[in-house]
Amino acid sequence: MKTVWIALAVAFALVCGAVPRPAAAGPAIEAFVGLPAVEDVAISPDGSTLAYVRRDATGTKIIAQTRAGEVLAAVEAGDQKLWGLRWVSPDHVAISWRATAQLAIFQTRGDLELVDILNVRTHGLVRALRRADHKVYDSIFGWSPGVYHGDPVLYVQAFTEEEGDVTLDLYRVELDSGRGWREQPGSSDTRDYLVDGQGVPQARVAYQSDNGLWRLSSRAGGGWRQIMSEVAPLDVPKLSGFGRTLDTVMIRHDEQGQSVLTEVALADGTERDRLVFPEQPDQYEYKRTGELVVVGFPSADSERIFDPRLDQAWAVLRDALPGKALRLVSFSDDYNVLVGYGHGPGDSGTYYLYDAAAQRVSIVGRDFPGVRGADVATVQTVRYKAADGLDLTGYLTLPPGRDPHNMPVIVLPHGGPQDRDYADFDWWAQLLASRGYAVFQPQFRGSDGFGQPLVEAGYGEWGRKMQSDVSDGLRFLAAQGTVDPARACIMGGSYGGYAALAGMTMEAGVYRCAVAIAPVTDLREFLLWEQRQGATGDQNPAVRYWKRFMGADGPDDRTLDERSPARLASRARGPILLIHGQSDITVPFAQSQMMLRALGGEGPNAHLVTLPGEDHFLSSPATRAAAMNAAVAFLEANNPPN
Repeated sequence: MKTVWIALAVAFALVCGAVPRPAAAGPAIEAFVGLPAVEDVAISPDGSTLAYVRRDATGTKIIAQTRAGEVLAAVEAGDQKLWGLRWVSPDHVAISWRATAQLAIFQTRGDLELVDILNVRTHGLVRALRRADHKVYDSIFGWSPGVYHGDPVLYVQAFTEEEGDVTLDLYRVELDSGRGWREQPGSSDTRDYLVDGQGVPQARVAYQSDNGLWRLSSRAGGGWRQIMSEVAPLDVPKLSGFGRTLDTVMIRHDEQGQSVLTEVALADGTERDRLVFPEQPDQYEYKRTGELVVVGFPSADSERIFDPRLDQAWAVLRDALPGKALRLVSFSDDYNVLVGYGHGPGDSGTYYLYDAAAQRVSIVGRDFPGVRGADVATVQTVRYKAADGLDLTGYLTLPPGRDPHNMPVIVLPHGGPQDRDYADFDWWAQLLASRGYAVFQPQFRGSDGFGQPLVEAGYGEWGRKMQSDVSDGLRFLAAQGTVDPARACIMGGSYGGYAALAGMTMEAGVYRCAVAIAPVTDLREFLLWEQRQGATGDQNPAVRYWKRFMGADGPDDRTLDERSPARLASRARGPILLIHGQSDITVPFAQSQMMLRALGGEGPNAHLVTLPGEDHFLSSPATRAAAMNAAVAFLEANNPPN
């Protein structure tokens, strides 16, 4: 294998101008809280052009430029929330935005995906489905590139209203006009389509949310025929895409603690192959023609690549960057140009480009250019046992330059709860570590990515063992002498915000203070709110999901009060900071208002920071900065790091 040399300078004029060096005490808070300076780097199908998101002091832009550095087009994002971007032809980039709006057809508010199409040669920018041959909502529920009569187009899924009925239909969108034509009408229970590169729908998924009936139909050999079905009120099979050939599809499900991809023949639904993985895939990459070529996983360098040419090119890039945890994010059709994203010791996250013809690897841009390598905190994996003996994992981020003994600590449980953290650069953890705290992220029972048994161990344990798993990790670190249990606070968002409040009310005395961002505070009221968003009781998939983890019969189950911080506020010992976006549609702002009232209102031990216009995810740079500045000031005042 040839040796690949590394370009030490940034290869493209993206974001890396002169970065002011932070003070010796560490980088400013603003170095961590901004959205990534470079994001969604993608190479065009012919390998000649890059598209990416660039953020700097002037705002957020979507840039398309040649690999030589010539900027072809730039689109101002303004206040729009970017969802992602993808090349759909050598000249066109599809830009996906997230917008929170009223879904009139469903009589509820939700997150909509809107797609603009940029012609990087003409600078034309059009909204997909702004015009169509039917009454269609221009929000998109799935899209993929394809061709029509030899010309590149976009195939999108969108809802059509016709004669009082609303169906998820498949539309063909012209790239330079955005105009849509309906290619395939759906039925009342249609939920997904799978379209090949020629624009032919080959598979269709139907799901009845009231009874959980899932069906997969195929068009192989003619009209639609059902080839698979399953009753799945909660664990719905996932159609991930085509298989390794276009006459198969991949169905993902969990089985006996392992994640399984079943390759199914479109002709008759028979099983062609089973790919069994120790962890759940979180990435699927396809050829432009549709075949699956990459399955990626949370663990570094554990991807499965099915095309030998791509595997060989990727191996060259990995060998050129020893010590980096790398993920393949984009590739040209001929695999001669690859984009990888990596991180590691002293690296907050960097995009790399590999040119096989030149045998050269270049840096495209860095996520957090204001964070020096010396300021990136070390992340350690911690293995510990819960009180009942269950084996658990946690991640410990230690501040640079401090003796890792008897340290002040912030416990940082993740959201979800069926979610997880990673042993990489986490901007929340790194920010807190930069202030002088040890930061512990427990992967409690119910967490995803560590096998189905750990997920199932969380069923019914909301506020019970899921909660004690968090404090068991703190006790383990204290017993090791790493942290000082008398100087422990707890902070989290969403379910992590609930865990922070539960730590203060259900485990009084364990934590000195808590920061809860967008938390659930009253479980019964939360279930009632979820019920108002859709069907009643078990006919509502969201209610079914929450009941599984809460171990409750429904919103009327009074046992939920015993695990609701807003109903246990009198037990709190220590100050609590609440932070919540007013436009949150995942956990309503009212949940934090309830907690504040239960704590007796604004005072020395309770404060609510309101984020106008913010959603559940701290998507706006300005409100993200406001939230984190308030959180750090609160923690430093109530749990000094020195």
